[in-house]
Amino acid sequence: MGQDRTPAGGLRVTTDRRPLREVLADPTTRLTATFLLIPRLEMVELLADAGFDAVLVDLEHGPISVDDLPGMVAAGHGAGAYVLARLGERTPATIGRVLDCGVDGVVLPHVESAADAHDAVDAARFPPDGSRSLNPYVRAAGYDGTESFLTTANAGVAVLVMVEGKDGLAALDDIAAVAGVDAVFVGPVDLSTSLGLPGQPEHPLVLEKVQDLMDRLARTGIGTGIYCPTPHAAARWQRAGARLAALSADIAMAGAGFRRTVEELHDLNTEGRSR
Repeated sequence: MGQDRTPAGGLRVTTDRRPLREVLADPTTRLTATFLLIPRLEMVELLADAGFDAVLVDLEHGPISVDDLPGMVAAGHGAGAYVLARLGERTPATIGRVLDCGVDGVVLPHVESAADAHDAVDAARFPPDGSRSLNPYVRAAGYDGTESFLTTANAGVAVLVMVEGKDGLAALDDIAAVAGVDAVFVGPVDLSTSLGLPGQPEHPLVLEKVQDLMDRLARTGIGTGIYCPTPHAAARWQRAGARLAALSADIAMAGAGFRRTVEELHDLNTEGRSR
């Protein structure tokens, strides 16, 4: 499921941007995203214009801070893309600050138990569904939040919990059963390390574990997200039912594009000299 976009000033904008939580609840959803490590709104706009449905701003590994988020969220929404933030920690204060910036969802790392998942949901939802602190003068509330903001935020903001280790796999059924978890996001890179195969997310054993995980989640009806290093991997997991495929990362794709351009120039010069 991609978004319906129309040209507008060189960028494509959505004509139907449903809340991400609602979108992820639909089993027919197939969103294509990528991780963002370059803290530039121009990169967000380029990715949206290229056709990515969502960007995952990486606050865990990228040189990005919460201060960078408002501009990126504005750029993404203006170009018709969803903007999520992958956090480096799951503290209530950090989750609340990120959500106050207006992101459509949070991706929370290293969830290894139902208790971890419950704490994450609690921090991301306003009462009575959780304990998120309210400030009506933040971007997410339109700088002048009313009571309706509490309801719309709870109904719209998605909570994705990352399962990326042996403990998380063992507790998967309990994690998926936690009310308010909208999707389980699989981290095959860290999972490969946990399985003694560091840096090998496409190893047959890792693929076997991921497929088993997705099969188990499918039986629960909960959404699945997953990091995919290549288009081939993304297509595989989308066919398997992943509702959010995070394909590669901005910096990886940019580097590959730069290398292809220089290699093409080198090849053309070589052909010219041989004539």
